Amino acid sequence: MTIEQAFMVGVGLAIAVGGWFFKRIFKLLDDGASKMSTLEVDVAKLKTTSSETHSRLDRIEEKLDRLLER
Repeated sequence: MTIEQAFMVGVGLAIAVGGWFFKRIFKLLDDGASKMSTLEVDVAKLKTTSSETHSRLDRIEEKLDRLLER
């Protein structure tokens, strides 16, 4: 094997390993993006539930105030 062939094999291996790393990194980024979109939906649901709970508690508080004023 000549030096040129050894160099070409080394470059080929380096490109293959680099491509594998890039593929892995992009897969991890895609997985993170899908998890983040799921979390966004969950946060929106929690905000809605929280606002509904606060409005119910405010109404209950108003009713208690009216009862205490009597």
